[in-house]
Amino acid sequence: MATQIITDGSTDRVREAPRVVLPENPRLFDERAARFAQLAHGHPMGAYLGLMAQVCRGQQAALGSRAAAAVPAGALEASRRHGMPPLPAQGHARAALWRDDLRDILRAVRAGAAPAVAQTLDRLLAMDEAPVEAIADRVLAGTTLDDDAACVPFVGAALQVYFTRQAASLAAADVSHCDVATVCPVCGTRPVASIIRIGGAQANLRYLVCALCHTEWHMVRATCSSCGSEKGVHFLSLAEDPDAEGAGQAAVKAEACNECKSYLKLVSQDRDAFVDPYADDLATLALDLLVDEQGFARSGPNLLFHPGSG
Repeated sequence: MATQIITDGSTDRVREAPRVVLPENPRLFDERAARFAQLAHGHPMGAYLGLMAQVCRGQQAALGSRAAAAVPAGALEASRRHGMPPLPAQGHARAALWRDDLRDILRAVRAGAAPAVAQTLDRLLAMDEAPVEAIADRVLAGTTLDDDAACVPFVGAALQVYFTRQAASLAAADVSHCDVATVCPVCGTRPVASIIRIGGAQANLRYLVCALCHTEWHMVRATCSSCGSEKGVHFLSLAEDPDAEGAGQAAVKAEACNECKSYLKLVSQDRDAFVDPYADDLATLALDLLVDEQGFARSGPNLLFHPGSG
């Protein structure tokens, strides 16, 4: 369903733009794999970014290997009537096929894995259903343990495939009435980052990108994606000299809020057409350290990384 939206002050005209964009790109994970591989060259975290490229290739294969599970009619009705996410990450009864997605990803990565990574993959492949589900519950709740660290990127990747497939099976009308602007209207998860799009009805608009199901939803610029405040929102980047030519034009910046002391990355396709909110987020962890030192806490997760796994 299209909604009239002012274009964030960039022009004074009104145009039709989608409030919610469901994940319909059939090559989503392939494109991310290519971006990870590109970013890995010469990067201090090149080995990890290269590993995530392999994970994304496994995600792409898993995505096309099975159909979405049926979404309960009651959940869709509650979403339409009461604005509730129809696939709440922490309340949705996951179908067992998410574990099939996990096995596909693990086996795809296992073929060329380094010994330390192979050990983690074999551990997950041998794990019984209950402990795997327990790790998944902790990933979705944001309460993972240090012992989970090595498993988080792989479990998180499988959960992304499962929830993305489920989200793609919905219609925009099923989620168009969800009014909590700071969480995903499909699964209730926080965004991994926000993105300024180019081209089409979304051009020059800021969309939040779900860390789990890849649904995007519109939020006007210079508004905190955590508390909704329009006061004290400012941007930080890795540019050493803030007055240098090109500073402030970085493709990846941190949008920080003085009101709630949180931040989230903002990636801009008009600065780099191939920027990816997940891959470029991991490739700019130095920016997270910078913003953290200034007293801001990150408001949304990247399920392909755990602080103890890098």
